[in-house]
Amino acid sequence: MGIDRFKYIQNRKHWCWAVACKMVGEQYKKLHIGYDFTIIGDSSDGYGNVTVYEFEHGVVTDNPDGINFALQMTNELRVDAWQRAIVMNANTGKNIGYDGDIAGDDEAKVRGIKYYLTGDIYSNRVKVETLGFYDDAVPLLDRYKSQIVDSVSRQECIIGNVVLRNMNECHSFVILCISGDKVMLYNTADGDVVYCSIEEAFNSGFRSKLGIGVIKWIQRIV
Repeated sequence: MGIDRFKYIQNRKHWCWAVACKMVGEQYKKLHIGYDFTIIGDSSDGYGNVTVYEFEHGVVTDNPDGINFALQMTNELRVDAWQRAIVMNANTGKNIGYDGDIAGDDEAKVRGIKYYLTGDIYSNRVKVETLGFYDDAVPLLDRYKSQIVDSVSRQECIIGNVVLRNMNECHSFVILCISGDKVMLYNTADGDVVYCSIEEAFNSGFRSKLGIGVIKWIQRIV
């Protein structure tokens, strides 16, 4: 299993939000100049800072909670440096510096995208908004079509938060693009790319290895 899968699949059970923040921020960096923040540096300068080797090969951890063992390639447990740094700096459920298995609420996702781009979870340089909510009876696209179209027309990725019907759980996918009546989604749980119709994505439900889900709310960079 290649290093890219290690970096772009959640390394712990509840780190889907960290992968989604990383991918949305990474795509934004490719499209917009001036966002050159890096976590490579002296660890004493900030939570999550790593050496070049750790950046490329992962950071050793002695905390096995939620570890995706399928991604481990050595006897040492390692986690992706960016996922770890986002969790350490943007999580809202524990203290800053915590790098264990923790889910991310909407505030954490907003903070995580800002951190990836600027190193500052409260940065005013970039605006991230949350649209929709998990139990809205009205399809997300019906309420926020213009905002979603605006992002995808600029080739920017969006965090698509999905309610999984069979599991009664939520999971963060990444909306990679929308073309015509088709949607391309990235599953942060396993690295699969899912193709479905707009109707399936935002209303009737699309299929992934996690089950049938509907995108109910999003985070996007404005």
